Amino acid sequence: MKKILCGALLLLPGLALAQTENFVVKGTVANNAAVSKAYLGYPVDKKWSVDSALVKNGRFEFRGTLPEPVRASLTFSHNGTALRKSRDASRKFFYLEKGVVTVATPDSATKITVRGTPLNDENAKLEASLKPLDDQYNALVNKYNPQPEAARKDSAHAAQLEAKLAPIEAAQQKIRADYIKTHPDARFSLVVLQDLGGSTPDVGLYAALYQGLSAAVRSSPRGQRISEQIERRRKVAVGAIAPDFTQNTPDNVPVKLSSLRGKYVLIDFWASWCGPCRQENPNLVKAFNTYKDRGFTVLGVSLDQENGREAWVKAIQKDNLTWTHVSDLKSWNNAVAQEYSVQAVPQNFLLDPSGKIVAVNLRGEELRSTLGKLLKAK
Repeated sequence: MKKILCGALLLLPGLALAQTENFVVKGTVANNAAVSKAYLGYPVDKKWSVDSALVKNGRFEFRGTLPEPVRASLTFSHNGTALRKSRDASRKFFYLEKGVVTVATPDSATKITVRGTPLNDENAKLEASLKPLDDQYNALVNKYNPQPEAARKDSAHAAQLEAKLAPIEAAQQKIRADYIKTHPDARFSLVVLQDLGGSTPDVGLYAALYQGLSAAVRSSPRGQRISEQIERRRKVAVGAIAPDFTQNTPDNVPVKLSSLRGKYVLIDFWASWCGPCRQENPNLVKAFNTYKDRGFTVLGVSLDQENGREAWVKAIQKDNLTWTHVSDLKSWNNAVAQEYSVQAVPQNFLLDPSGKIVAVNLRGEELRSTLGKLLKAK
């Protein structure tokens, strides 16, 4: 089951090219849709930028220049309301690159169709092949979400849903992998590769698919960045010794990871502003309280930022997180998060007493079950 995560929008895949990307987005909306304004969001200089354009007679347009193609999103406001009150519950991502992108929708961002540039045309073909599986996946999730909160939080119930979703996810990943294998010369394959990998890819598969790409694609600036990313991820894969680090507690006391050797340690990347992290915290508390006297501890690494220090401390207290917490308060630029290639939270790494990574992203019952097996003799 795809875990709910807080991701870094700035880490959405782009494609570096040695040229200027002059893009145009031309959009049309049905005249009776009451759409008043369009908002185009995309990363610029490591920040998420949002441009706006009035919708007149069902038409709108954006123009801009970028150093490389990037993944972008559209959102609409209706009847003159503000963006924050937009009824577009989700956004569909597409690509800004050199050329004219045409966008059309009957009434909302969730229904847009995108055409007109190579990346978007290739993306449309891939989405079409994935649609039957996506529909199956969404139908199962939509059946699960309306249930009472108690049922949704029940670990057994969640495990049943995960078991039903697993074969669908496997089929989706196979389609993506097959696309990469059959399009070794396509720069869009770099996008598909990163989508396939997600925030915590199988490094072996990820590297093998990358090596199957043509030399020209691999030697491109984006290809070289992915190569570097693969090497970083090898260093935090299961079986590797976790890179050592030192960061400060809320009281500015430095804590070194290696000082916790001799215990099983869960490095937990989270943030006070991350909803999925806060939802997972009760499971961590339960695991910690169950095994803290049997050679287990947690080291929380927060992706809060400097002006969020108070929120970080309050979250620790409110959620009863009684283990050690550290951060450099640099949000997604947290030095440890970057060294561990963290692109979404919550994310965790379980280390054995020697500091070797033995598992990643264990949550809920899976975390408690794994700890139970590892610590059963203690």
